Amino acid sequence: MKRSSLTRFAAATVAGSLCLGAFAMTGCSDQQAASSSAASSASSASAAVQAESGTRQFSDDELLSGTHHAVLTVDGYEPITIELDADAAPITVTNFADLVEQGYYDGKTFYRIVEDFCLQGGTLGNNAAGDDPQLETITGEFSSNGTENPLADEFGRGTVAMARTSLPNSATSTFFVTLGDNSQVGASLDGKYAAFGTIDEAGMAIIDAIVADYAANVDDPQMGAISDEAQQPIITSIEWID
Repeated sequence: MKRSSLTRFAAATVAGSLCLGAFAMTGCSDQQAASSSAASSASSASAAVQAESGTRQFSDDELLSGTHHAVLTVDGYEPITIELDADAAPITVTNFADLVEQGYYDGKTFYRIVEDFCLQGGTLGNNAAGDDPQLETITGEFSSNGTENPLADEFGRGTVAMARTSLPNSATSTFFVTLGDNSQVGASLDGKYAAFGTIDEAGMAIIDAIVADYAANVDDPQMGAISDEAQQPIITSIEWID
């Protein structure tokens, strides 16, 4: 069952503070992440100011805990189960659950493919520049932002995590799935992005098929972006299971 007490999103008051330029979006690109590692380790003072000015706050009663599951369906492919770890990333999982309950992701797309690195998407506008400015940002749950999250300490194949700008507390809706193992993705991602779930090998076989079918549509190799929305894989739905 969906969690009926999940709250709805208010319009963001800090949309203007998000750095949404293509080169500011650290997302899942290994080249971009490597070049912005210093930015993703922002000072605690900057993070505190950002939190006070608009990151979404959840009460203890609102925050999810434990293990949950959601089913991602991409048009033309079998459903993919995502296992969500709310003990590792309670804010991120609660935020994701709220968006899923709203049907936010239905009809969005995956618009970035970096082979052997990630598949990324799930935001209004379907562009590689950044997250939805109409949504409130959430606190980045990863060690370089001062938050313990063991799932984010060692990224592996099939890890699901939030993309963000160079600001640590800037994620809203965009997420990515890692395609490579830790030797391929870890140097760029470990401790720098809010991992909140995993996909097993059965699900990753479907992800691999999506990547294989759409990789030729990438027209911005540096960003891994598919600029033409008509050429992007469509997220038919994400359904909250338990």
